[in-house]
Amino acid sequence: MKICSSKHVWGPNVWTTTDVLDAVVRVEHPDAPVALATVVERIDAALPARQAMFGPFQLADAPETSAGVICWPRLLAEVALVLQSQARPPETRYQRVVAMPEDQLFRVVIEARDPLLAEECLRHAATIVDAAQTGMPLDLQALGEQLVERADEVCLGPSTMLIVRAAEARDIPWRRMSELSLVQLGQGARHRRIWTAETDRTPAISEAISRNKDLTKRLLEAAGVPVPRGRSVTTVNEAWETAQAVGLPVVMKPLDGNHGRGVFLNLSTREEIEVAFPIALAEGRAGSPVIVEQFVPGTEYRLLVIGARLVACAQGEHLFVTGDGKQTVAELIDSQINGDARRGRSETMPNKTVDIDATVLSELAQEGVSPQTVLTDRRRILVKRIGSHGPDVTAKVHPEIAAAAVRAARAVGLDIAGIDMVAEDISLPIAAQGAKVCEVNAGPQLLIHAHPPHGPGRPVGEAIVAELFQAGETGRIPVAAVMGRHGAATAILLERMLRAAGGVPGLTCAEGKWVAGWRCSTEPHDASTAARDLLMSPEIDAAVFELNWRSLARQGLPADRWNVLALLAPAPDDSSSAPPTIADDGLPSVADAMIRAVAASGTIVVPDSDRDLVELAARSGRAVIAVTATPSTASTPSAADRRVAVYDGHVVYEHDGVRATVLSLGAAAATVAADGPVDLLALLAAVATGIGLGLSLDAIRAGLATDPRPAGLPAA
Repeated sequence: MKICSSKHVWGPNVWTTTDVLDAVVRVEHPDAPVALATVVERIDAALPARQAMFGPFQLADAPETSAGVICWPRLLAEVALVLQSQARPPETRYQRVVAMPEDQLFRVVIEARDPLLAEECLRHAATIVDAAQTGMPLDLQALGEQLVERADEVCLGPSTMLIVRAAEARDIPWRRMSELSLVQLGQGARHRRIWTAETDRTPAISEAISRNKDLTKRLLEAAGVPVPRGRSVTTVNEAWETAQAVGLPVVMKPLDGNHGRGVFLNLSTREEIEVAFPIALAEGRAGSPVIVEQFVPGTEYRLLVIGARLVACAQGEHLFVTGDGKQTVAELIDSQINGDARRGRSETMPNKTVDIDATVLSELAQEGVSPQTVLTDRRRILVKRIGSHGPDVTAKVHPEIAAAAVRAARAVGLDIAGIDMVAEDISLPIAAQGAKVCEVNAGPQLLIHAHPPHGPGRPVGEAIVAELFQAGETGRIPVAAVMGRHGAATAILLERMLRAAGGVPGLTCAEGKWVAGWRCSTEPHDASTAARDLLMSPEIDAAVFELNWRSLARQGLPADRWNVLALLAPAPDDSSSAPPTIADDGLPSVADAMIRAVAASGTIVVPDSDRDLVELAARSGRAVIAVTATPSTASTPSAADRRVAVYDGHVVYEHDGVRATVLSLGAAAATVAADGPVDLLALLAAVATGIGLGLSLDAIRAGLATDPRPAGLPAA
């Protein structure tokens, strides 16, 4: 099988509501169904998750038919989805295979967790199917590990996804803004931004402070937060002198290290300090000192502070192994610690694989053993003290400790902080046990709180979203999409109405892009891409898009929802403005996708003269406003429940049998003339769309009476 091309399509799209990878695949040597059955059997033996996800593969009856050939790309899609799901859970299942006019050529559409990951999984799936077809052995373990690493590189991180899923549950739209974990929640002036467990309210100064452990300790001490005694040093002699001054045993760690690297605990001799010092020094930035501080006995706890409250607390775990008289310490670490299903090298694992690094070697040395030592039966030794998190103990946290954690986050200036505290018992007051805050971390890991090994998971993603958006807020702004004949003129008139109503709208159309009434661009652009980018503007409180069907089919929809959709008649000789219906080749309809994206409380505007569009809109279950420029003295029957029409020399709005005059035909003609070659239907559509957005008739009239075009628009 040959993958001829592939492209990423945003969700929603003509296929489904999620992002997809749309590929063109050629089946070069289709075999008989019996051969296909053998290939499926070989693949299922090496990749049993395929059958677990999709069940027994459905074989076609005849190889010479299109149905027979289509089984090959369908198998390809299933294998690709399984690889993607294993690389980055949860499962991805959507697939669609459509035969193209050319023989043995197919469109294979699969759900894409990430476009780069999906593309790589599809490529490997083709290799797997080809290998199974030729009888080559399939060993997919190494491939699985490779794809997990690739997912860690390109997919949103687990902390970011916890926040994103919490936002989705509140109907807050989101989009990834870069290859990193930078995400926009909401739209326009109502949007917020997150980056892993940091937000646009996380000060860069505070983050920098948190990376300097010595400065952090001084700020905490000044704020009344208990911290271990100690100071920064630059030589081994200084380290030993400081250790004697604060009292042995001590802790040694880099000034600006992270993830527990280069942290040595319970050092009691000069020899131990001399071994630890160069390693701790190397883990920090060049020229940075090392911190030597008092060793605090007890258990390490990670307290998560969001805003001004403690949200979660995870108890740290000391890691031990127990000898059996047969295995070495290194083997015991692999079997008894790294064998835990909660551990791994992937970002999605709450706890990481334990490597025998310098800190582990230091602990083993204190136990009098090495990695090659065979422990006697039932001998239990300590392997690691920090960096591993166990049960959730939020309900046990003493109020005094919770207050100290919040005070620590505030002293550093972080809106989201992971506070590392060592205490004998988290349920007791601080003074009763000499508990100390050892570190304050920006961008803390959230997974350990959401999915602890014991105890209930804490809604940490929800807490962050609640800090960014007040109850009931979705971060959405009103969005209107316009397509068809005179779509640009309709969109421009609507933008005027929104400005007249006191709004700060954004506009993209064939003539350019405007933000807050000022032209930003005159360059040719893809309609969907320009509309999608407009929603990142921090100024606008409403958005108006002129779109076309071709761009929507190619790129996907620029937003997951619109408040109003204006489907106007296609322009003569303009295939890009013509709404495609479901074709004989089985391809889905762009018009259907657009209508599905209209909010349940939204409105669809259609020309009364196009009966197909009126009926299509009426079947959607949304409110429908029909527009007609044909002067009449009586309303004609329509499937629409509302109309904007010409009646008795006036533009009127009809609803529930009541007619309200918007403006006279004379005033309408003046507006149309001022805007250049725009027909009356564009004005009526703009009026109807403004009504659909909830604008008052006074605001609509005021908008039509303002300057004909947004600033910077050239004369017609």
